[in-house]
Amino acid sequence: MPDILKPIRESDLKPEPVNPPQRPGRIYRRILVGTDFTSASTPAFEQGLKLAKQNGAELLITHSCTIPRSLGVMTTDSYGAWEKQCRSEAEECVGPLIQMARNEGVKAHILVLSGLADDAIVEAAQRLKVDLIVVGADKHRGVSRLFFRSIAAQVVARASCAVLTVCSPGRERKFARRR
Repeated sequence: MPDILKPIRESDLKPEPVNPPQRPGRIYRRILVGTDFTSASTPAFEQGLKLAKQNGAELLITHSCTIPRSLGVMTTDSYGAWEKQCRSEAEECVGPLIQMARNEGVKAHILVLSGLADDAIVEAAQRLKVDLIVVGADKHRGVSRLFFRSIAAQVVARASCAVLTVCSPGRERKFARRR
């Protein structure tokens, strides 16, 4: 496996001691960006990369493999094969993102997690002493918001560090005018 795609294990990431920033204006040391590798998560990655570069921070590009609903009927071998395939696909998709970060002089890693994305992101951020989580915001509104689980909203509600939600460019907010 090329070095650029070499995944890291959570055990490879040691929480940094809490020391004063080395550079003036440095706020973040470790930034976690959640991605599902869709165009909707691209703006979140770009913002996370920009902040990592400005702060000289480490960037953890995180993807969560959601356990299939059919897990109860899967054999152990089937689950192992599914998990291996999910990790392999994530490592393949993150290669260009890692390269972009390294081209900008940012130390970046892939972190492939298992479970529901919001749970996995919050737990990893806490264990790894992340200073900032960057996630894309969903586009559900009104009644559909009740039926679709918002990962960004769950992360914001439960994270123990700062969370930045980034909306896709085409998303407009409409406010009612009062007369």
